Amino acid sequence: MRMRKYMADQNLKYKVVYISDPLCWTEAPSSLKVLGSQRNRWTRGTIDTIMLHRKIFLNPKYGFMGMVSHPYWVFFEWLAPIIEFLGLVYIIFTAFFGDPNWSFFYIMLCFVYLFAITFSTYAILFDHLAYNRYKDKRMIIKLIVTSWLEPFFYHPLIVYWGLRGNWDYFIRKKKAWGKMTRSGFATPKYKKAQPVKL
Repeated sequence: MRMRKYMADQNLKYKVVYISDPLCWTEAPSSLKVLGSQRNRWTRGTIDTIMLHRKIFLNPKYGFMGMVSHPYWVFFEWLAPIIEFLGLVYIIFTAFFGDPNWSFFYIMLCFVYLFAITFSTYAILFDHLAYNRYKDKRMIIKLIVTSWLEPFFYHPLIVYWGLRGNWDYFIRKKKAWGKMTRSGFATPKYKKAQPVKL
C-alpha cells in the first residue's frame, strides 16, 4: 500500500499483476494456538496499515485503490469480525427480548450459507479444472466437504481471533509481532510429501 500510494503521489504509472502459479512455498501454522497468534498479528497489521494510510480512504485521487481497495480493507478485513459479533449479539438479544420473524431468519440463514458454500465449491472445482493439482478425487471431495463445514467450525475461530486482534491493538496497545513457531520442512511429515507438479 505504501508503494502504491507513493506511485500515485508522484504521478508514476504502475501496474499490480496477479501471478497464479506459486513461485515459493510457505509453512502454514501447525496448531490452533499458532494459527490464532498469526491471525491476531494479521489483524493488528491490517489495522496499522489502514491507520497509517487513512488519507487514501474514499479519496478519488488514488483511483481504484482509494475508492474500492482501501474501503474493502476497512469494512471486510478490519471491521468484519466486529460487525459479525455485534450481529450475533443483536440476534440473541432479539430472540430473548424481541419478537423476531423466525421464518424470515431461517430463510436468510440458509441463503447466506448456500451463497458462501457455492463460492467455495466453485473455487475448488475451478482450481481443479484449471490446474489439476490433486490427482486423487477423494482429496477434491474432502476439500468440498471441509468448505461446507467451515462456517460452523473454522469461521467462528477467525471471528474470535479478529476480535482479539482488535482488543490487543486498541485496548492492550500491543505492538510486538510475537514469535511465529515453525516446524520446518525438514520433519518426516514433509520429507514424505511430494511437491505438486504444475
